Formats: sequence, C-alpha cells, structure tokens
Amino acid sequence: MVYREARKSFVVSFLFTARRLLGIATFALALTLLAPKLFLLFDNPKGASFSATLLDARDVILKKASPLLHHYIPTNIAGADRSDWILIGLAILVTFTVGSLAQRSQHSFNRGLLRASAQEWREKEGVKPGSALDKQLESKLRVAESDNAVNRQDLLKVFAETKKKLDSFGREVAFLAVDVVGSAQMKAGEDPASVQYDFAEYRKLVERIFRARGVLKTAWTPDGVMACFAHVEDACQAGKDVIKSLKGFNRDVKISKADYSVRCGVNAGLVYFDDSTPLETISDRVIDVAGHMQKHAEPNTVLIARKVIEPLRQLEEFTHTSQVIDGYEASVWRDSATV
Repeated sequence: MVYREARKSFVVSFLFTARRLLGIATFALALTLLAPKLFLLFDNPKGASFSATLLDARDVILKKASPLLHHYIPTNIAGADRSDWILIGLAILVTFTVGSLAQRSQHSFNRGLLRASAQEWREKEGVKPGSALDKQLESKLRVAESDNAVNRQDLLKVFAETKKKLDSFGREVAFLAVDVVGSAQMKAGEDPASVQYDFAEYRKLVERIFRARGVLKTAWTPDGVMACFAHVEDACQAGKDVIKSLKGFNRDVKISKADYSVRCGVNAGLVYFDDSTPLETISDRVIDVAGHMQKHAEPNTVLIARKVIEPLRQLEEFTHTSQVIDGYEASVWRDSATV
C-alpha cells in the first residue's frame, strides 16, 4: 500500500485561503495606517498623489473604525490616540487565530488520513485486531499522530517496520478440523454421565494423537476440534490416526451404545500469528477451508484440497474426487481396513 500525500479538505482549504487573504489585508492596513506618518515629515504631503491617497485612506479607516474601538476598548495611550496601532494589532491577532485554526484543522484531517491508511494496510496485510503486532502498530501510529504534520516518509517507515515484523509472524502451517458425526443423536437416550465420560475419553485420545504429531495449537468446541500443525503430513497423519484409533476406542473404551465416527478436513497455507495468539481468535481463509472440507467429508475420511496434497509422498493414499469445495478440487483418504 502506498500512503497518500496529505491533502486538504474543503474547510481546511477555506481556512488557509482566509489566512492568506487576511495576511495580505493586514499588510495593506499596516501600510495604509503607518506609511502616512512618514509622509507627514515632508512639506505639503498632500501635494503628491500617492501620499495624498494614503493620507485620505488612513483618515477614512480611522473615521469609521475609531468610534467602534472607543466603544469597546480604550484607545488613548500615553496621552495620544493609538487607534491605528490597535487596529493593526487586532488584524494581526485575527490573522494568527485563523492561521492557527487552519493548522489545527489540517492536523486533524491528516490524523484521519493516517488512521484510514493504517486501517487499509491492516486489512490488506491481515493484521488481527488486538494482536501483539496490532498493539505495536497502534503505539507507532500514536507517535506519528503527535507530530504537527503527517510525514509521509516516517509513516512509510512505520508500515515497513510493521510489515517486517508481520513477515516474521507469517508461517506455512496446516489445519486439521475433526468433528464427531451425529453427536447430538448419539447423546439421545443415553445416561448423561456415560456420555460425559465417553467424550472426555475421546478428547484424551485425540489430544494424545495430536501431541505425538507435534500439534502447535488447538481450539475445541463441545464435539469438535481445530488443530494447527507445522506440516501437512502431520495434519493428515493425525486425522488418519484418529480414525484408525476409533475402532479400539469403540470396542474397549466407550460405554454408551453408539459408536464414534468422525469427519476430518485438512488445508494448508500462509497464516499470520504469533505463539501467544489463541487459535480460536485467528480468522483466516486457510482455516475456513479446512472447516469446510470437514463438513463435506464422509464419516471416517480425511478430505483435503488436491493442490495441497499433490507435493506430498502420501499422494498415492488419497483418491481424487469430483467434489469442488471453496474452489478447490478435493481428494479423500479412507481407511483401507474399513473399505
């Protein structure tokens, strides 16, 4: 993203234009009121057209302005009427005030541009709200906002530094989504204590398999789990291991009537996160696709995008299907012992 140079809004442009016009008017007023004082040192100053014009203009201004000044403020200083100096001082004050307001308005507008550019950059680069990287960026933005003007090079430096840090958080990882098939029906008519025991034992089984395959993060729902692995092979093998282990689990561990079966979906790609980011707070299309693969999988199968599985040695274990999920052709693994 290229940060746009700070521009001016209509209000800001109007204020800066007003300041310039007031500056010109103040200079003209000072010239009109003070220059005639020099001409008075010469003989017959009204004999020359230029000096006569300035003297007449000074008289007109003071004649119109003095009564108003006398009404609100004292104009006699050290025994002399100083209406001319007071008028010039007031003009300078008004010009300065408008100029200051214009600068403040421009600064406020620049801060809005800064925030808009930062938000656009966040969305483009996938910086998650509330993440450690987001907090660092926010801290740098506040420093930039404290300046009287938005410095484009400084702001680009902030984005570049944050992008460098973001790249260090980017990792090629794989996600395995596992869900128990028909969990609601399995609980119907069963003793709640038995159901609770079975699901607790099922979770222990899955967690043991995940740890053995080097799981990085997990996020559990009541009957399902999303797991993150460093390699696609590990995610696929973890799904296979869960399916293969269910035969012994159904025979020797669970005490409720219904047998356990699961659907598994796998996907892989570049995801931005750090070690402190909980998996359930990460929102990314890579994870979404893994979840969608799981929803479309048949019981006791692992469904994965073919483009993800093609580079792997395990390709021969997967069968190409006619399913297209989120734009990806899907391949499926089935336990040969159950086929």
